[in-house]
Amino acid sequence: MRAERHPAAGQRGFTLIEAVMVIVVMGGIIAGVSVFIAPAIRGYLDSAARADLAARTDLALRRIARDLAESLPNSVRINAAGTTLELVPTTGAARYQTEGAGALVFGTPAASFKLVGPGLAMEASQQLVWYNLGVNVPDANAYAGISSASNRRIASNAAGTATTINLASNPGLPVSLMAPPYRVYAVSSPITYRCDPTARTLTRYSGYGFQPALPDPPTGGSSALLAEGVKSCNFVYEAAVVAYRAGTVNLRLELQADTVLGNESVQLFRAVHVENLP
Repeated sequence: MRAERHPAAGQRGFTLIEAVMVIVVMGGIIAGVSVFIAPAIRGYLDSAARADLAARTDLALRRIARDLAESLPNSVRINAAGTTLELVPTTGAARYQTEGAGALVFGTPAASFKLVGPGLAMEASQQLVWYNLGVNVPDANAYAGISSASNRRIASNAAGTATTINLASNPGLPVSLMAPPYRVYAVSSPITYRCDPTARTLTRYSGYGFQPALPDPPTGGSSALLAEGVKSCNFVYEAAVVAYRAGTVNLRLELQADTVLGNESVQLFRAVHVENLP
């Protein structure tokens, strides 16, 4: 009887030498390909890290610029180190009536006055400011307290658009504040942007109230982290801007991040024009 042959008897596997040769050849191919691929991957990672840093830096500067664009004229102030910037945000402005019934009377207490043209959108018990000229002009400094020698008052109106403004307390506005273009501003509590080189952060503070001196840092209110990894920053503002009725705030912010490729940093500059005509 003829013996049957097992199906696997004629199959031949790899020898150890062949397996080693395949590994060596594949290793050579991979090493050769990596010479061309590795720089491309490294370049991509470098670009992605810088793009992320640039986006975060630009976002922070845009937020500051947006608040500056809506700030009360002559309300920007910066500390000596150039690391803290404060401003008074406005929510609206309107012209007040200077003649006839309903005119705003300066120099004597007044309970109410009327506006000319469109009404003023207001929050409940909103604060109002007239003819702000900055901290160097005592009777035209919004950061000063409410008195007969200051330019800030509190309205008793409810939230909504008003054509007649009722004042909760008005000891009499200084006569010097009555000047063209006869505008009154509705303002909110001051906002501060502060860089902390030690903590490497940029923080936005709000809701802490008006203070005669620049708070550094503000206490009370609330704070929100705007950027981390701050390597350096600098805020610059011309000192004698009142005479020019306009000014430029120069912002510089540098962020740094630790990546698998080492330290990456991005530094951006931004110049923001601010209107200072009261």
